[in-house]
Amino acid sequence: AALATLLLRISAALIRTPRHRLGGAIDDAVAEVAGAVAADCALVARRESRGVVQHHLWERGRRNGSACTLSSDILAAILGRLHGGRTLVWGNRDEFPSAREEPPSDQPASGIFVPLQVGVTRGGMLAVVARAPRSWPADAVEATERLAEMLAAALDRIANQSAVTREQEGRRSAEAETRVLREHLAHAGRVTMLGELAASLAHELNQPLTAIYTNAQAAERFLDRKRPAICDALGALQDLGQDCRRAGEVLGRLRKMFRRHETERVHLAVGPLIEHVLRLLHEDAVARGVDVVLDVPPDLPLVNGDCVQLEQVVMNLLVNAFDAVMGVDGAREVTVRASAPDDVLALSIADTGPGISPGDLDRIFEPFFTRKPNGMGMGLSICRTIVEAHGGRIGARNGRERGSVFELRLPAVKAH
Repeated sequence: AALATLLLRISAALIRTPRHRLGGAIDDAVAEVAGAVAADCALVARRESRGVVQHHLWERGRRNGSACTLSSDILAAILGRLHGGRTLVWGNRDEFPSAREEPPSDQPASGIFVPLQVGVTRGGMLAVVARAPRSWPADAVEATERLAEMLAAALDRIANQSAVTREQEGRRSAEAETRVLREHLAHAGRVTMLGELAASLAHELNQPLTAIYTNAQAAERFLDRKRPAICDALGALQDLGQDCRRAGEVLGRLRKMFRRHETERVHLAVGPLIEHVLRLLHEDAVARGVDVVLDVPPDLPLVNGDCVQLEQVVMNLLVNAFDAVMGVDGAREVTVRASAPDDVLALSIADTGPGISPGDLDRIFEPFFTRKPNGMGMGLSICRTIVEAHGGRIGARNGRERGSVFELRLPAVKAH
C-alpha cells in the first residue's frame, strides 16, 4: 500500500512538472523508489553513440547525481541480456553476466533491471541494485517496473520537446536568414534604381546648391557697398539657409535609400511618404514631360512599416509608370490615388501608357521577367517581396480605357 501511494504521487509529480524541470523530478523519483525498496544504488542507463551512458544516479548515503558503483562494462553486458521487454531479477552475483572467472569488485550482488520501452528511451534500462545478495519481493519488482514506465514517458517527453525546440530554433534561424536576404535584395534594388536616376537626382541637388551660391554672392554684394544694405543681405542669408536645409533634405533622403539597414517597423503616414518620393523624382518627371496627378486624402490611417522599403516600392512603381508613358501620343499622365476601405490602406498608380499584354499580367512580378530592353526584371519582384513582408498584397491590371494600374494594399493601423 505504501509503494502504491508513493507511485501515485510520483506519477502526478512527473505529469505536472514542466519540461525544463523534469530532470530533477526524475532524480527524485529514482531516489524515492530505490530507497523504498531498500536498494543501495539506482540509475538509468542508455546506449548512445559514445557507449553506455548513466543518467539520474542515486546511491544510498550520497546526494542525487553522484557516481554509482556500476561499471559501463557491466551495464553493457546487462543491456545485452534484456530482450523482448522482459524484466531481469537476479538475487546473487553468480547470475550476473561476466567474462571473468572472478566477478569484478564493483559488480553488484543483486538487482532488478527493467528495459525502457518508450520512444527514444528504447534500448535503455532502469537498474535498482543491492550490494548484498537478496531476494526481491514481487511488490518491489512491480514498483520498479511501474517507475520504469513513468521514467520512459518523462524522458521521451524531454526528447520530444527538445526536438520541437530545435525545430522552432531552426525555423527562427531560417526566418532571420530570409529577412536578411530580403533586406540585401531590397538594398541592391534601391542602389540599382537610384543609379538609373543619377542624372535626375544630381539635378534635384544642383538646384539648392545653385541657389546657395547665388544668395551668397548677393549677400556679399549687399555688404560690399559703401552703405551696406543690411536688410537685403539678411534676406539673402535667410534664403541661403533655407536652400541649405533643402539640400540637406535631399541628401538625407538619398542617404537613407542608399544605406543598407535592418527593417525598422514604425507607424507611417502614406501621404508624406509619397511626397518625399515625388520630390526625389520631380526632375525626372519634368525631363520626361510627365504630369503627376496626386489624389491622396490627408486623413488616411497610418500603416506599420519600414519607411525606406515602402518608399522604394512607391519609387519603383512611379519610375515604371514614367517609362510606360514615354513614346505615346497624347497626355503623359501618372495618377497616384490612395484610400482606406475596410481597415486597409489601398494605393494605386495608374498611367496612360500602352498597358500590359494579357499574357504578361500573370508573370509581371516574377523574378527576371522584364519588358524593358535593358532591364534586369527584379524591380517588381522586389516590390512584391517587400509588400508581402509587410502583410500586404500587390497586383497589376490594365485600365478601362488605356494604360496600366498597379495596386497595393497594406494593413492599416487600427485607431484606438
